[in-house]
Amino acid sequence: MAIEKGTIKVVWVTRNTRRIHSRMFEKVEEAEKFGKSKKDYLIFRLLWHKKFQTFSWEIMPYGNYRLYRAALGFYYKHKGKKEIIERIFRV
Repeated sequence: MAIEKGTIKVVWVTRNTRRIHSRMFEKVEEAEKFGKSKKDYLIFRLLWHKKFQTFSWEIMPYGNYRLYRAALGFYYKHKGKKEIIERIFRV
């Protein structure tokens, strides 16, 4: 299995909610330009990895990062109330 080279990851979604897509870059400027062409995107910076098997990423302030953080914050705040989460997200 190949790993893309780079420390900046652009992640974007399409209508297929079962998948995410990503591409690696060395520079944030290149990643942002590419991300904007995808519309619904996030940019992460690699913090560390263990033998290219486990990775830690930091979300950067580009793309839909505010929505992503707000949604996760809401989820963690209310995850004990399963019926609220299911009603809002229709799951």
